[in-house]
This record gives sequence, structure tokens and C-alpha cells, in this order.
Amino acid sequence: MEDHHAIPLEYRDLDGFPEGTEPPDFGGAEYPLAISFNAAHSSNYTAGGMVSFDYITVHTVQGSYTGCQSWFQNPAANVSAHFVVRSDDGEVTQMVELADRAWHVGGSNAYAIGIEHEGWIDEPAWYTWEMYVSSSQLTRWTADELDIPKNRDHIVGHVELPNQSHTDPGIHWNWDLYMALVNDWVGEGTIEGTVVDESALCSITANADTWIKRTLESSSELGDADKCFVPAGTAFPYTHASDLLVGHKRLDYFAEDGPCAGFVGLDEQGFIFAEHFSETCDDASKAAAGVTVVLDGGQQTTTDANGQFSFTGVEAGAHTLDVLGGEAYGDALEPVDLDVFPGARVVIAVESLGGGADDSGDTGEPGDDSGDSGDSGDEGGSDEGGDEGNDELGDELGEGETGDAGAGELDYLDGESCACSTNPDEPWGAREGLLFILALGVYGFGAGARRKRG
Repeated sequence: MEDHHAIPLEYRDLDGFPEGTEPPDFGGAEYPLAISFNAAHSSNYTAGGMVSFDYITVHTVQGSYTGCQSWFQNPAANVSAHFVVRSDDGEVTQMVELADRAWHVGGSNAYAIGIEHEGWIDEPAWYTWEMYVSSSQLTRWTADELDIPKNRDHIVGHVELPNQSHTDPGIHWNWDLYMALVNDWVGEGTIEGTVVDESALCSITANADTWIKRTLESSSELGDADKCFVPAGTAFPYTHASDLLVGHKRLDYFAEDGPCAGFVGLDEQGFIFAEHFSETCDDASKAAAGVTVVLDGGQQTTTDANGQFSFTGVEAGAHTLDVLGGEAYGDALEPVDLDVFPGARVVIAVESLGGGADDSGDTGEPGDDSGDSGDSGDEGGSDEGGDEGNDELGDELGEGETGDAGAGELDYLDGESCACSTNPDEPWGAREGLLFILALGVYGFGAGARRKRG
């Protein structure tokens, strides 16, 4: 099959489906977050033609979301892909079932799942944050569903497969960000958690004027409702820090102790630029290790040396986690709402009864610098091959080639005065509240002071 998925000019800017085309079927999609299954024409793919699942291929449409779908439905096209992703909000439409061979990468069609992304490779503005979030969710789900390794050897651009004439997704596609997101999502039907000892919490200190943010986007791209200003020298205890995500860490902390108290949605969790803070502690230094966690009064597991646990095969819906601390810790009860996809991530703090893991010497008193407790940022990372150079990643989302600039340019004050407020008495309008929908999945924030969704 010829390597050809270019869309004719008359299809590139379509903002609606031409008269006579089949309407989307708003059901039947295999991917649970797809808005619809809008089938490609049967002459544009091979039914049941997949030989193996070796790659997930990232494409750029060189046209519009609707135009791409219309072209795949044209029997003259001789081309298709499994999914199409919209730019402005990340909407996903499935067009070919996973078992069927879409025609998108020539001789590699029988081994590759294809994801088309609305836009043009020389116009980086099409590669929006919403598109990266949605597409990375889709890729994570597909990789798990088909047992494809989540690394850059198997998640590739069209240009990277053999004998291709296309260059998409091009130099403006941010692979470091994309792979960090792919590997950060919690898998379907999974609850991942960490139980920490309240008496052994570490503190972290800002070493520069900086922000705590709702997302991994550059601070200059975020409005006042999506970032909280943190002056240099600010110190506060935290419950958990993630591995590095393109130079950032996701930080969990108590609302009453954090620097964004009263800042709805950022008072318990946010992303920090790692170079603007002291080192985070080793997870084991504040772990409640060896405690029992019970799911819905039945299935149970024990936390490891880092206080971590997981449950798999959990159905969507409301659940409860009981932490049984034994003689060392107090018990805790934690509600968890699990979406169809992705899974959930929780952090639970328990009270020490005197026999807890507090031998580290770091009591986590506010103002202490926990930099001597070790750096967890290098513990494998969340990305199997996308973390190299994350400390150095400097380009803003959708601008320039990844890794061209210094670390500070991903999260910086840029000479602006901070107009955001951490004053709990300052009113917030409906507009600010609605902006919370930008935080999808793991970037959403749970209602409990000690619970976070992933």
C-alpha cells in the first residue's frame, strides 16, 4: 500500500460533514473516551487485517478534524486511521476498529495503530495542551489494551517508520511532554496509592520566585486561576512528590499547610518546577510501610517500603479504601471515585502511634529544608525513554523544537507581576471556576484533603 494520507484541498478546511456522508454513530467506539465511532469507508481499510501490534503512530492531518473524517469516508481515498483527535478540545473520534488494518503507513500498516491529529506540521499552535492531554490518554489506553510497550521505540511518528514519504508530526511535536503524559496516566481499572506517616513528612523550600500550577504548561500560558505565586524562601511540608515530568513534579500537600491556602483547586495539589525548589525526600523516609489497605471491605494488599500500593481490575464507580494501621499507625477511611478511564491516584496520610517509620530524623516541621533527605527525582522517572533532558527542556508548548532552550523557560515569571491571589477572602467568579475543566484526568483535583484522582 502506498504511503499516502494527504487530504485533497477541498477537504482540508471542512468544518462540517458534506451532504450525503454517513452521520457519526455515537456508540460502538472501543475507546471509552471517544465521542463517536464514525466508520471509515469499507474500501479504505482491511477488515481483520492486523498481523501484530508493534507501534502506535502519531500523524498530523494537514487539515481539519472534520475534513479528515470526511476524506476517510470517501471510497476514492484509499486511506484511513484508527483515531482522529481535534485540536481545540482534544475530542476523539474512532474510525477503524483495532483489529482492522487502517491504511496510514504503507508497508507497516499491519503492525501499527494510527492516530491522526488535526492541524499542520508547520503551524505549532495546532498542537494544543488539550490535544496533548487527550492524545496521551488515548495512547496510554491503546498501549495497555494491545500490550504495546510505552516507550519511544513503539510510540513513533509517521516519519519514523520505514519507507515513508511524510515528515509528520514534525519538529514542533513535543515528544518529551507527550511521553511524560503517556506514562503518567493511571491504567484503566487501577487505583494507585501511597500511604504516608504524618509525623515524618518532609518540607520543601522555594529557592526562587515561582508558581504552583494546575498543569505542566508554561506559567506564561496560564491565567491567574491556574497558578499560585510562591515567593522565594517559602517552606512547607508535603505528603508526596511524583517523579520528574518534563522538569516538573506533581506535589501533594495539606490545604492548611500549603502555600496556596484558600486557592480553590491548588490548595492540595499542583505542579512545581523542580529547579525552583529544594530537593524532595526519598519516598521511604516518610512512608507508612507494611500497613494493610482494604478495597471495599474485601480485596486487600500491604504497602511496600515506599508506602505504595495498587489495586487492578476495579470497576468504575464509588469505592472505599480502609487503611489498617495496626500498632504503628491510626486507621483511615478514604473514598475513591473511579472513572471508566483513566484510573485513580490517591495519597493518604495516617497518624503515627509512636511505632511509625520516623527514624529518618526529619520530622517535617514547617521551615525545615529536606534537601539532605535524598532526591527521588531520579528514581526511574515516569517516562521510559522520554525523560532524558527533561531538566533542560525549555521550549514553551507548541513553540520551537523540543530541548532547544534552557530549563527556566518552561516555568518562569517572565517579568510579569503576579495578579493571582492566595487570599481565602478574595472572591472568585464563575469564569475562574469553569477553567477547572482544563485539568483533565490526572490533572483534575479531588475534593478530599488527602485524596487525589489520577
